[in-house]
Amino acid sequence: MKLTWADKLLTAGLVVFSFLGIGASVYLFPGSGQQQAQISVDGKLIKTVTLRAGYREEFRIGGPDHYNIVEIDGEKIRVREADCPDQVCVKTGWVRVAPQQIVCLPWRVVIKVTSSRSADIDDIAR
Repeated sequence: MKLTWADKLLTAGLVVFSFLGIGASVYLFPGSGQQQAQISVDGKLIKTVTLRAGYREEFRIGGPDHYNIVEIDGEKIRVREADCPDQVCVKTGWVRVAPQQIVCLPWRVVIKVTSSRSADIDDIAR
């Protein structure tokens, strides 16, 4: 099947229109809001940290028989060290954008990144 001149014009117009739509959405809905990390142990919120440029912190979660060391570096957070057997929380690495999260199942630690923006794209898709 051969494309006619009108087919080519229509295709080019649709491509241009889609890029204009993407550009308009970036302009109308800039950024994803202030990012925060909510740190929970056994389902209880123990700490909320605002992820912002230039901020650094490191702290330990746990007791005498188990621990997680959480590191915050600017706008990202991770579990730097843990004594759990599978090390999934450490291997997850840095998270920085809502709704990313880090989970340590053996010690029941959840670090969830949230946004101050009322409606993220994932909220709409759900």
